[in-house]
Amino acid sequence: MLRATHFASLLSLAMPPAAVVLLSALHVAHAQGDDRTFAIALVTELERDSAHPSVIAEPLARAKDALEQGTRLRAVGDETHARAADGLAREWAETGRDLARAADAEQQAADLRRRALESQARLSRTRALVEEGIARVGRLSAEIEQAKRASSEPRTARESPSRPDRPAGGKP
Repeated sequence: MLRATHFASLLSLAMPPAAVVLLSALHVAHAQGDDRTFAIALVTELERDSAHPSVIAEPLARAKDALEQGTRLRAVGDETHARAADGLAREWAETGRDLARAADAEQQAADLRRRALESQARLSRTRALVEEGIARVGRLSAEIEQAKRASSEPRTARESPSRPDRPAGGKP
């Protein structure tokens, strides 16, 4: 238990105050086993979620309906069914939270896939450039070797450049 408290205090340092209050409410509700308090805290969290409105719309609406039904059942004195409605509200709220998390995970996976494909394309371009460079070095090495061989071979009369035969001081 001491370890969980220490973790919670460290976690609270890295979170904004509103999140700490919400986390505390969730922790207390979970510790008490109170489905209604937990569901209300999750519904409040989901209502503030502007990143996934289409994903969490249905679970959020159903959680609110179940909370309202629980309130009506308590008003008429049916605590057993009210607790069942609170449990249902909690399930719907948790479903909404899980759907939001899944949407985030899918987005992260798509981003990672995109970055991996970009890296693969860069790698292919780099590999092609390296292979082109290697081929160029090979061609240049072959030309240098051919030039060395050509310079080391004695030239014959036919290979030497020909000069036109002109008289020494005369005109052609």
